[in-house]
Amino acid sequence: MRLKRDVHPVFLPAVMLIILMLMGSGCAMFKKKTLLVPREAGDTLVEITDPTQLPQFRDDYSRDSLLQSIDHSLDYFKRVKANPYGFHMDGFSHENLEDSLKFFREGFLRCRDTAEINDFIVKNFRVFQAIGKAYEGQVHFTGYGTPIYDGSLTPTGEFRYPLYKIPPDFRKPYYTRSEIEDRNLLKGLEIAYLKSKLDAYLIHVQGSGQIRLASGEKVYVGYGADSGHKYSSIGRMLVMDGKIPEEELTLSTLIAYFNQHPGELDSYLRKNDRYIFFKRVNYATPYGSIGVPVTPMRSIATDKKVFPAGGLAFAVIEPKKAKKTWKFWEKGTSGTEKSFFVLDQDTGSAIQTPARADVYFGIGDQAMYEAGSLNTYGRLYYFLKR
Repeated sequence: MRLKRDVHPVFLPAVMLIILMLMGSGCAMFKKKTLLVPREAGDTLVEITDPTQLPQFRDDYSRDSLLQSIDHSLDYFKRVKANPYGFHMDGFSHENLEDSLKFFREGFLRCRDTAEINDFIVKNFRVFQAIGKAYEGQVHFTGYGTPIYDGSLTPTGEFRYPLYKIPPDFRKPYYTRSEIEDRNLLKGLEIAYLKSKLDAYLIHVQGSGQIRLASGEKVYVGYGADSGHKYSSIGRMLVMDGKIPEEELTLSTLIAYFNQHPGELDSYLRKNDRYIFFKRVNYATPYGSIGVPVTPMRSIATDKKVFPAGGLAFAVIEPKKAKKTWKFWEKGTSGTEKSFFVLDQDTGSAIQTPARADVYFGIGDQAMYEAGSLNTYGRLYYFLKR
């Protein structure tokens, strides 16, 4: 390698000596992280056999919501007897997942406090941690919800931006977002109109929504299909372009940015080739990809090719290191972890690999605000009855 002319060669041995001293001294900057080593190639979960490495199973949300979400997963296991999504890992059969869920529900009802829950889990369950990013166990958690937007079933001067149903010539891959818009390929397939293009796009991202008509009636739209192209996050694009600092990226900051720079919206949207098609549904509570209702703070969306659909899990989410207050934590506790039991009941365009999980927050503006503020890291554990 050629030296720069303003670097004197006499200094190089000294520099190398310092580096070698640091490497040999066990300096913290060179400390290796403990990696989660799968038992079999392709496994995305690693069993934690040392009890001292288990998290404290403290649940931060209501018992009733957990029991409700468990019952929804049990309904799924009654209907579906084998995993249809491609996840395969020794021990994680649908039968074992269902038995584990039933056994947990019965035991959880008998537990009176966190200490008893921990004792019950350690004695009766095998605990598996998601390998996360680079086998280090770090999972990127974000949030999603069901937005409520004003809209119309017919185009008006105020409501001009449509959501579309699945086209009759649909197949995967379908046309890209740019091709659909440039060639007006979905004309006549409109099911509702919204006030802004960003509102319509955010329903694409969330996968479902409620539309409030002028009469006060609400129309419910759910996920129908996607075009089959790769999802590209416009939030991530804004970070990469230096428009929003990564630690401050939330749904609120994204919306504020495009409100201030409306001329940039189209160019960013068109970089995301994936397009979502919708269907009218007759239920207010959205259903997850496994066909059961999702429960606020209990349902998560993951990549079903790498995690067990319907399975019981436990999320430990680190405090967000950001300048702004994060509403996910109660006032005065923003420096502590959040932890809670969850059920793996949904999926999403951006939720791929064992390093991603999306937490469902609920319906409406407050839920969307809090969901949009969740953008941090943590750990994810799954359970099997011994």
